[in-house]
Amino acid sequence: MSDAAKNSDWLKSGDVRKELNIDSCDLMHLRVNGELSFKKEGNAFLYARKDVERVKKLRAKENSK
Repeated sequence: MSDAAKNSDWLKSGDVRKELNIDSCDLMHLRVNGELSFKKEGNAFLYARKDVERVKKLRAKENSK
């Protein structure tokens, strides 16, 4: 993750995919299902860091079962 992304409340799609270890299709499903807050700037989707962290914790919890 870039230094700029570490200091921002919003993450770019590529950073989110790396953080959650998912592909672009899975990211789209999280967005469409309302699991990740997002905003669109031009052609780029930006995702709320707090939601990415929440989803990451949920996935870790599900994988530990």
